[in-house]
Amino acid sequence: MSRKISVLAAAGVLAAGLTPLVASAGAASVGASATVYPKAGCFDLRDDSGDAIYPQAPASNDPDMDILGVAFQTTKTDLKVFIKVNKLADGPVLADGHRYAIYFDYGDHQFAASGSHYAHGSGAIRDGLAASGWAGKTTQLGVDVPSVTAVPPPTARGYVTSNLSFTWDTTNSWVIADLPLSDIKKYAGKTFAGRITGVGVVSQLDRYAVGSVDDTTEPGNGTAYSGTFVVGANKCFPAPKPPVKKKKK
Repeated sequence: MSRKISVLAAAGVLAAGLTPLVASAGAASVGASATVYPKAGCFDLRDDSGDAIYPQAPASNDPDMDILGVAFQTTKTDLKVFIKVNKLADGPVLADGHRYAIYFDYGDHQFAASGSHYAHGSGAIRDGLAASGWAGKTTQLGVDVPSVTAVPPPTARGYVTSNLSFTWDTTNSWVIADLPLSDIKKYAGKTFAGRITGVGVVSQLDRYAVGSVDDTTEPGNGTAYSGTFVVGANKCFPAPKPPVKKKKK
């Protein structure tokens, strides 16, 4: 299966020229006061600072797309992915939207959990294009998503229903993905456990039907994902406190 970011050629030409149809819908800033963040400087995946560069444009590093590290947390019900960004903003310099995606292999399937946010609230454009089945929604779980350059063109795009959610915390520069374990079990056919391979995180310019890679957690921003993490290790998070024993009367 292809691990490269797919480019939807025909729709992409149209989508790249679209202008936002909606005025600013407010920032993605989230107070997130109840969120327990990873310990400072602790990551399961690390990435160099200053390497978020869109290769098809004469642009310098965009801090809004610059991944510094990723920490994985497994709770009783969810897989949470904390992506530390150099300086998360409402959107990137060269487009209205940014899209972050988490890839991992499990149960002989490749999962892709993707979420977008738009500085001017234009996500309705992507969701409208998604109705065609050829583009993922603003928040989209994919399982074994094929390359759109495959010949003959695939009829099944691999976009599946899910309760996946994203939090865009511009105050603390975190993108947080929350994927229910029940969704992973449903599509993998088994309970989520053990060492997970083929792991990578990607930041992209979101032009509604096209994802243009700016940064990945691989050396040289490669897209052959080699990261790993262990389900339940939660090495970057405080250990749960043991239950308090009741005193016998």
